[in-house]
Amino acid sequence: MTHRVISLRYRPQDFDELTGQSHVVLSLKGAIKSGRIGHAFLFSGPRGVGKTTAARIFAKSLNCAEGPTVHPCQKCQSCREIALSRSIDVIEVDGASNRGIDEIRNLREAVQYSPLHGKHKIYIIDEVHMLTDQAFNALLKTLEEPPPSVKFIFATTNPGKVPQTILSRCERFAFKRLSVKEICSRLKSITDKENISITDKALHYIALRAEGSIRDGESVLEQLVSFVEGKIAEDDVFKLIGFLSSEFYFDFMQKIVKGNHAHVLRALNEGIEDGAAPLEIYRGIVDYLRSALLVYSNMPQEFIDLSDDEIQRIRSLELNKEKIMSMLEVLLRSEDLVKRSMNTRIAAELLFCRLAMGNDPLPQKHGQASANDFSDELQKALQVQSPKLSALIQSSSIEVEGKNVRITVDQDFSRKLLMSSKDILEKTLKQVLKHDVVLQVDVGQNVKKDNNLEDAIRALFDGEEVR
Repeated sequence: MTHRVISLRYRPQDFDELTGQSHVVLSLKGAIKSGRIGHAFLFSGPRGVGKTTAARIFAKSLNCAEGPTVHPCQKCQSCREIALSRSIDVIEVDGASNRGIDEIRNLREAVQYSPLHGKHKIYIIDEVHMLTDQAFNALLKTLEEPPPSVKFIFATTNPGKVPQTILSRCERFAFKRLSVKEICSRLKSITDKENISITDKALHYIALRAEGSIRDGESVLEQLVSFVEGKIAEDDVFKLIGFLSSEFYFDFMQKIVKGNHAHVLRALNEGIEDGAAPLEIYRGIVDYLRSALLVYSNMPQEFIDLSDDEIQRIRSLELNKEKIMSMLEVLLRSEDLVKRSMNTRIAAELLFCRLAMGNDPLPQKHGQASANDFSDELQKALQVQSPKLSALIQSSSIEVEGKNVRITVDQDFSRKLLMSSKDILEKTLKQVLKHDVVLQVDVGQNVKKDNNLEDAIRALFDGEEVR
C-alpha cells in the first residue's frame, strides 16, 4: 500500500476538525445555515494554516447530497470525490502556474456549463495573487456576475497583491497564525492516533519550529518518525533540524548582557557546530528578545510562546524594556548584514560581539542617507528650548556611531555657539537617540573666519548661514 504522509492522512474533512480558525468556521457555518452564501470568497493568511483545506470543506458542505450542510456526510459521491481531489464540479487551480490570460479565458468559458453531480460548480484558485494583471482583468466580469450555480474561493498568502477590484467583489476571511499551544494540541492528537512515542518538550519544540504553520509542524513530525527509533526526545528535534533550545538562547543572551564577547563567540560557534545556521541563530535571538519584551511589558502568557519556567528565567536577566528595544533595533537594522554577507558566520560573530560590547555594528551616519529625518527630529526638539541652536543644526552634518555623536559645522563661530550650549545639546540628543551620548563638535575643512560682526549677529539671532 502506498504510504501517505501525516499532513495528508490527517487533513481535516469537517469544519469541527479545523484547528485554530474558529472565527472563520463560525462565519462560514452561519452563511450555510442562513442560506446567505455569496458567490466569491477570499481566504488569506500565512502558509499551512488551513486555507485550502477550509475551501475544500466549504465545497463539500455546498455540494453534499444532504447539503447545503455544516456537516458533510463524507459518504456521498460528491464528498468522496472532493476528498480525493477528483471532483469534476470542484476545480482546483494553481494560480502560480496558471497565471496567464489564456488560462482565465478558458475558465470563463467553462463557467457557463452546469455542474454534473453537485449543486454548484466551485473554483478554488490557490495563490491567486500570482495571477497577472491581464488575468485579473479578464476575471472581473465573470467574478461580478457569475452564473447562479458558480462559486469562487480564492486562497492567498499575500492579499496585498490582489487588486482592489477583485477584493471588493469577495467576502474576505483572514486566517490567523496558529499558536504553539494549538499546534502542540494538534500534533499530540496525531501522535496518540499513530501510537508515536514522543516527549511533551519535543512536541513543544516542533511547534516552535513550525512558526505558526500546522503543515510545517506535521512535516517535521513525519521526518522525525522516519529517522528516530524509539521515543522521540527534544534532542532528536535539535539534531535533525538544526534547531536550538530556549536554554541555548537564555545562556547566549546572558553572555551578551554580561558583555563578555569571548564567551559570546564561543557560544555562537558551539550553536553553529550543533547544526544551526548563523542566520537561524540570529532569528532565534530576535524571537527571544521579542519574547523578553513581552515579558517585561507584562503581557498575558497567551501571547508568549514560552513556559512558566522560561518566563521566570527571562525575568532573571539584567534587562529592562529600554535595553531590549535598543538591542532589537540594532539587530533588525543589521539583518541585511547577516543575510547578504558572503560569510554569514563572520557577519554574525561581528554583530553579536558588537552587541555584547554595547556598540551598534551599523552606525547611522546622519547627514547622509538619513540626514533629513534625523535633522528634522532634532530641530523640532531644539526649537522650543533654543531656536538659534535649531537653526545652526540645520546647516550642520551629524554622524552617530554608538554613543559618539559628531557635529561638523563650517564656521568656528558656529562651533563656539554649539559648545556654549553643550548641556542642552547633549540632553536633546539623548532624548532623540534614546541612549547616552558623547558629543564632539568640529569645524570642517573650509573654515570661515568670523571677522564680520554683522554676519556674526545675523547667525546668532536668525540662524542664517554666514557668507
